[in-house]
Amino acid sequence: MTKRTICRGGLLLLAAGAVCTAGLAAPQNADPTNLTADRLTYDTRTGVVTAEGGVHVDQGTGNIEGARATYNTKTQEGTIEGNVRVQREDMNLSCDRLLAAGQEHWQASGSVHMAKAGRTFTGPLVDYYPAQDDHIVASSGGTITSPDGTLSADHLEGWLKQSRFTGIGNAHVTNPARDLEGGGDRMDYYGNDPRPYVELDGNAWVYQGNNTARSNHMTVYLADDGTAVTQ
Repeated sequence: MTKRTICRGGLLLLAAGAVCTAGLAAPQNADPTNLTADRLTYDTRTGVVTAEGGVHVDQGTGNIEGARATYNTKTQEGTIEGNVRVQREDMNLSCDRLLAAGQEHWQASGSVHMAKAGRTFTGPLVDYYPAQDDHIVASSGGTITSPDGTLSADHLEGWLKQSRFTGIGNAHVTNPARDLEGGGDRMDYYGNDPRPYVELDGNAWVYQGNNTARSNHMTVYLADDGTAVTQ
C-alpha cells in the first residue's frame, strides 16, 4: 500500500514544508513552519501530500489557511482551496483556490481579493509573479483600487512596484478626488512618473466636471491644481 497517513516525525515535517511552499512561497532555510490539519496523507507512489480539514500553516509572520491542500513533491506544484486566506509580508489574499507552481508563480481564482502595496485587486482570476516587480496578470479582467481611484478592464496587467498598469478592452479609470473619469479600448497608467499620467487609446474619452474631451488617442496628466491636461 503506497498511500499512508502522516502521523509524526519526518513525514509531518515534509507535509508542513510542502503546504507552506505551495501557499507562502517561502525560501529554503526560512523560519520554522507549523502545520495543523484534521488529516494528513502522503502517497509515496505519486509523491502527493494532502492536508484536509481546517488546514492552517504559520511561518514567521506569514500564514495561510484553507479547507484542503495538496502538494506534489515531484512537480513542486501545490494547491490550497476552500475559503483560502493568505497573509505574507505586506500582502493579504483571499480566494476560492490558490495554485503555486514553485515559489515564483501563484494563481488565485474564485472571488479573488488581493491587497498589496496600498492597492487592492478584485476579480475572478489573477496570476502573480512576486520576483518580477510584483507582476500581476488578470486575463479575465478585474479592478485595481488605490487612494487615487480605480482602474478596470477586460484584461488587466501590472507591476505593483512600478505602479505601472495596462488595461485592454473596456478600459476605465476614475479619480474621484479630482472629479475625473476616462476610458477607451486600452489604457496605460504610469503612477511612478514624476508627473503621473495615463494614455488612452481607441475611442478615448475623459470627463472632468462639466468638461468632456474625446479622441482616438489621449495622454492625460494632472496639473498642479488638479485639473486634467490632455495631449
